[in-house]
This record gives sequence, structure tokens and C-alpha cells, in this order.
Amino acid sequence: MNIIRLCPVYYPYFKHGGSVVADYELDKAMVSQGHSVDVMTCKNKSDDLKFTSIAINHNINYFSAFGNELQGFSFSALFRLFIKLSKNKKNVDIVWFGGVWNFMTIFGPFVCRLFSVKYIITPHGMLIPHLIGLKSSRLKNNVIKFFMRSNLEKAYKVHFTVEKELQETKKAVRANMDPVIFPLCFDLKKFDIDICSSENKIKSDKIILSFIGRITGKKRLDLVFNALKMLPEATKNKLEFQIVGPDAENLWNHDLYSEKNTGVTIKYLGPLYDHGLVKAYHDSDIFILCSESENFAISVVEAAYCHAVPLITKEVGVSEYFSSQCAVYAELEQNDISEKIEYLVENPEILAKYKLSARKVSEQFDSSFLPENYFLNKLA
Repeated sequence: MNIIRLCPVYYPYFKHGGSVVADYELDKAMVSQGHSVDVMTCKNKSDDLKFTSIAINHNINYFSAFGNELQGFSFSALFRLFIKLSKNKKNVDIVWFGGVWNFMTIFGPFVCRLFSVKYIITPHGMLIPHLIGLKSSRLKNNVIKFFMRSNLEKAYKVHFTVEKELQETKKAVRANMDPVIFPLCFDLKKFDIDICSSENKIKSDKIILSFIGRITGKKRLDLVFNALKMLPEATKNKLEFQIVGPDAENLWNHDLYSEKNTGVTIKYLGPLYDHGLVKAYHDSDIFILCSESENFAISVVEAAYCHAVPLITKEVGVSEYFSSQCAVYAELEQNDISEKIEYLVENPEILAKYKLSARKVSEQFDSSFLPENYFLNKLA
């Protein structure tokens, strides 16, 4: 397939979150199976980016955006799409839109329909009632009413990563869509650098509990810290909590989230990338993500691939792919979170068993394991 992707942010702007990584890794996987992907995206005004070639048949065109590039307010990108489809639509199989609250996904489908070109929308979990109601809900509901519902109903496919996201989107948008469900896929081989076995990690002085991701309110780190306070002293002495990621909402409080206040060794490492991020995953024995809302959660897959046991809530979308034999599930409640942490810390044999099974489950998301014609079959 010859695919054009339109999204507001893309490589190298991974700091903007999981949806950027998801689009980029999905495109890499499609290119690895022989498809071509031409990306149209926005750039920071201060960056001198015009064209980048990631690989053969994976090219990125950058356009200036008015205001915040996250909204994808770029007339140039939409005009380029118009020109490309008007001159060469026979060589375009699909136009793929990433995200929904951006001008590319609001107005781009009109261009596709004008030239009768198929398009796909990946909402990235942004069309669920909880998130719509958090901020600018009136504006979002008007966009859904006048633009998004029609765009979704007339799309060739609407891509969801989990069944829960599909059902919640139906509830929020009330659109008659043609959905396709398949998980995100990644190049997980980058985490094979300096790989260490789960047996070696168990023998370290401390069991490492890790949170890796952007620190935001919905991730409910406050519950995790309250849960740490409730642990028995013997368990606290065996545990270290490392936090990796940007403080996106200025929530970090050094006094509140400290060893003095919790009784547990706390290490806040800030944002890490490349080798530093790989090491943080491999240092982890337990990966915790007790979000009240999480569409997929790439970090859970990455942690499991590095032999860390996921301790997650059912609200984390990727939980649909993990069973109780390779992940531990907690309620969104500090007492239960504390009990689950203590259970894993005080049962090293069970912890070791879960590590191995979590790694095995994570391999299904590795793009190198995809069967031949995976995307052609999914989108048929």
C-alpha cells in the first residue's frame, strides 16, 4: 500500500506522548512489510525541519503550524494533501489520520472525500466520555456534532487498539463506524541492549518498583505514594521506587514524595531517553501504572519486554492483552495497591515467574514477529 499519514506531531517530537510514538512505530512496522508511508506533520517554529527520510519508503514532510503544533493548524499541510490527491490519487491507497483534536483530522477527511480516496482515523483514545468532559467539553462536543461524527462514519476504517476504546467511543460519539481493532506494535529489539536476566535482577539488594511515563494527574501517583506509606516496615526496607519521566503538569512535590514521608527509598530521575531509558526498564522488577484512564499504555509493553511485572489497573487499555498469570491487577484504591505491592515484594518466586510470563506476552507486540501481510489482512 501507498499510505499518506497526516498528524500534528511526529518524529522527533516524542516528548509529546504515546500517540506520537504509536504513529511512528506503526509506520515503521508497515514499511518493514513493504508498504510506503509519506508523512505530513507540523514542526516547532524554531526548528529547521523540512524533509526527513527515516528509511526507504518512509519519508516525513514538515510544515509550519499556526499557534500550537499539537492542534495541527497548518494550511500548508492540508493544501499539499489537496495538490497530491488532485494530481496523483491513483497512487494513494489510504490517507491515515492520527488523533482527533487537530485541524488535520477535522478538515483532512473532506479533502479525501472530494477525491474519493480512502482514509483511516486512529483516535488514540481521545474520544472517550471521561476525556471529553475534562477540558473544553462544549467545544469538543460541537466539533463532534458538526465534523467528527461525519468523518468517522465516512472513514474506510476507524482504528482502535482495544475493544474498550471502541465501546467508549461509540458511547461518546454515537457514530455508525466501520471499526478495526488491532494493538500497537513496536520495534522492541532496541530494548535488547544490555539485557539482564530476571534471575540477576531478583538478586539485587533492592526490588525496584518503577513508574516510567509522563507525570500527569490521571496516572494517580498520589495513590501509589499513599500505598507505599501503608506497607510494613520490613517490606519498605526491601523496596526502592524509581520515577522516570517529565513532570508534565508540575505535580511533583519533593517533600510529599520523599523517603522521609513514605519510608521507602525514592529516586526521581526525570526524563530519560535512549540508553538511559533502556537501563531504567531493565532495572525494574515491578512496573506500576494505576491510571484512572489509559487508552493503551506503551510503557507497560516495554516494561514487560524487559522482564518487569506489570502492576496495573483495569482502566489501562493494554490490560486486555495481559492475563492474571503475567500481570497483577489492582483496584484504583490505595489499600489494594499497597497489598499488591507487598504480595510481589514478599514472594520472590512468584515475582520471578511473572517476569518470564510477562516477557512472553510482550513479544506479540514486537513488529518483527508480525505475520506476513498483517496489515493487508487487517485492513481488507
